[in-house]
Amino acid sequence: MIPGRERWWTDEPRVRMLFSVAGSSAIRGLSSYFFAPKLLLGNDGLKMLAVAVPSLSRKKQVFLVTDKTVRHLAEKVKRALVGGGCRVEIWDEVIPEPPIFNVLAGAQAAARVEADLVVAVGGGSVIDAAKAICLSYARPDLDLRQVKPVDPDTLLTTPLGIKTKVLLVAVPTTAGTGSETTATAMLTDGKQKMILNHPELVPDLALLDPAFTVGLPPKLTAYTGLDALAHATGSVLSHWSNDYTLPLGYQAIKLVLKYLPRAVANGRDYEARMKMAVAANMAGMSFGNAAPGFEHAMGHAFGKLFNVHHGCAVGLFTPYMIQFVAKYSERYLDLARELGVGGASPVEVLTNLVNLYVSFIRSVGGPTTIAELGITRAQLEEKFEELLDLTMNDGCTLMSIRPLTREDYRKLYLCAFTGEKVDF
Repeated sequence: MIPGRERWWTDEPRVRMLFSVAGSSAIRGLSSYFFAPKLLLGNDGLKMLAVAVPSLSRKKQVFLVTDKTVRHLAEKVKRALVGGGCRVEIWDEVIPEPPIFNVLAGAQAAARVEADLVVAVGGGSVIDAAKAICLSYARPDLDLRQVKPVDPDTLLTTPLGIKTKVLLVAVPTTAGTGSETTATAMLTDGKQKMILNHPELVPDLALLDPAFTVGLPPKLTAYTGLDALAHATGSVLSHWSNDYTLPLGYQAIKLVLKYLPRAVANGRDYEARMKMAVAANMAGMSFGNAAPGFEHAMGHAFGKLFNVHHGCAVGLFTPYMIQFVAKYSERYLDLARELGVGGASPVEVLTNLVNLYVSFIRSVGGPTTIAELGITRAQLEEKFEELLDLTMNDGCTLMSIRPLTREDYRKLYLCAFTGEKVDF
């Protein structure tokens, strides 16, 4: 366990062992799932919300969670909901990569207004915070750090009863995290980004309206889009994938490759914004019901230590993840076929596939090496052991199709520093 944070469910040895094998076809054949919210899609988002949301709320008492950056968008949502007959309280105190104390403060605020519906308006941090707020508000008796997606004794999910007290609606203002459709919330405890996961955290309703992402600057548009690309790529290469998640993952990748450059080049391209919202959502459903790749373990740890945007970090590490996994699994060949990438041999196909990813990431302004971020080898070495501790303790490490050691991660970070080929 990392010093400076409390004990989490992922620290329990039995749980770690379970998740290291839970993606096998034998276990997935015994117990599997597919979770997704109801979706509202299109340019008339506020009108649709005004009609749909009141029907979800018995008391018409809405607790609207947001941050100060997008408070203006939350105000628009509030006006629409008030017009639909709801009473709305805005709480705009969400902190990026929300720490536990931030979530608990939100839960206390939700309790004061006795909300029966939480509406999250914002990016991944806001929606993740809202999920955890719903949990802590509905079940204040639980330590959210110990809430597990599966009981290691029964291999079943323990019901929490969150939905009997409060429902959740998500309105994403970025197109990348896919948090509006997953059972996962990323929270910060000390220096570590930790995974909160339970099926009851899946939002009940999500709105995908391009108008909510139009104001996103080009760099953030690119980085959040690369997050969606990483989600979808990790999920289709994962042994947790299935017949439902694979088509969603492949389509998400194709949409990102086609429309992210347009969204970066012209922030008011509504078609590109809508397609990216759909891509991020599909990627969320894909990895949320399968698993992300270990590039997320690297991105979580590296981004936290070096203050690098999450989407930028996971995008950077995605080509290295593809190469490492390809030494263990031929799933990359299926991905290559889906994307029309060929070659005279599997080795050439892999090279062409990785080059496609590298070229694309560069085309939208993303880095493909650590050195491009202005981080020196000395700075990396100075924090290397702490970086490896954080990466090894990340929950995404447990879900990798190819098991990873501390030395594997060390080599991967060194390859990513200068862009060397992963040949181990």
